[in-house]
Amino acid sequence: MLPSVGVVDTGNSSRILLPLLRSAGFTVSGIWGASKQQAKTMAEEYKVPFHTVKIDELLLREDVDLVCVLCPPHVRAEVAVKALSIGKHVLCDSPVGLSKDEAERMVQAAQYYPKLLSLVKHELRFLPAFIKMKRYVEEGFCGKPLICECKIEMGSLLGNNYTWMCDQAMGGGVLTNLGAHIIDLVSFLTNQRAVEVHGTLKTFIPQTDEVSGFRHISSDDYTAFQMKLNGGAFATVSLNAHIPGRYSQTVTIYGTKGQLIARNGSLYGVKNGGKEELIYGDIARIPGMFNVEKLPPSIFLTGLEVWVSEIKRAFEESIDKDDRRIADLQTISSAASFHDGLYTRTVLDAIIESSGHGTWCQVEFVANEETGEMKSGPEEKSVQIITEPRKEKAGEKNLASPVLRKMLTQ
Repeated sequence: MLPSVGVVDTGNSSRILLPLLRSAGFTVSGIWGASKQQAKTMAEEYKVPFHTVKIDELLLREDVDLVCVLCPPHVRAEVAVKALSIGKHVLCDSPVGLSKDEAERMVQAAQYYPKLLSLVKHELRFLPAFIKMKRYVEEGFCGKPLICECKIEMGSLLGNNYTWMCDQAMGGGVLTNLGAHIIDLVSFLTNQRAVEVHGTLKTFIPQTDEVSGFRHISSDDYTAFQMKLNGGAFATVSLNAHIPGRYSQTVTIYGTKGQLIARNGSLYGVKNGGKEELIYGDIARIPGMFNVEKLPPSIFLTGLEVWVSEIKRAFEESIDKDDRRIADLQTISSAASFHDGLYTRTVLDAIIESSGHGTWCQVEFVANEETGEMKSGPEEKSVQIITEPRKEKAGEKNLASPVLRKMLTQ
């Protein structure tokens, strides 16, 4: 039995995730909105039986088992921690909060309730091209990874009104909203984490026709940063929001024996001295179920659809299939956890600090993957993370949801 869902927020992210959840078989039982009108409008549009502006009213409902925390970054940690403490599964948007302290609170809550799902929405991990890329890296296609290079070109993230997206202190900007996904993706693909970073954040357009007068935009519209990884590799990333009308993403891993290149949703490989060959071709399929002002790039939609299907499978393959509160955590172990979210938040903070000081900054995050001990911050506060090694099922080498199998075999 699948859990029933409560959605926190009424913005674009909610309008995209809600239809995908329903399409996968989940029941959406309630919606929280920042205003009565927003909550009522969305509840009526999507035929959700309950709506509220009081978060406790949503979290305390018996017909809400899984909470999707899609609200602005400055309130995500508070909602996620409260939901876990009440006994709800939590899916949280990225990044998990505005600071490392907020992310640590979420990790502590997740470890206190280890049988509950506590996942971060890093859907690029589930894009078929990146699943194959990770496998090819692990199988040694390109040899030892030396450099990971990522370049993103896109239009502005800003809308027609002044919102939190215009304010870096509230979580706006390309680093926080796109860079967080890339930081997580580099770690996922290489199995390495950043130990030192150098970054530059720029706001080239402080005002627009819609945002003018006494209001100014402080969120970054261009960011470039480098990461030294703990396995010896080096990553370089550029995020440019000055290319209207399109989204282009290229991730390249250069190794001792060749390269792997992911262009948007397609994967290519080159052996040293050889020609570039297609490994996986993007289907570029966008489900026609969304009613939003601005769709995210298709690669995010594809990854999100697979992420939802894997969450569904985690509940379907639990020991007690009739208890919607229980999920098979091993089934969804490749998803980003709150622990991963803390790592990403720590790297984001270090990049922002580096930009302010103009120097390389250490990433004060050390995790022992075997013992589960994590130390973060200058005072090395220890937090115990409950971890278990992934147990692969016989004959299962990668994700096994029907949605992903279909994509990888087309």
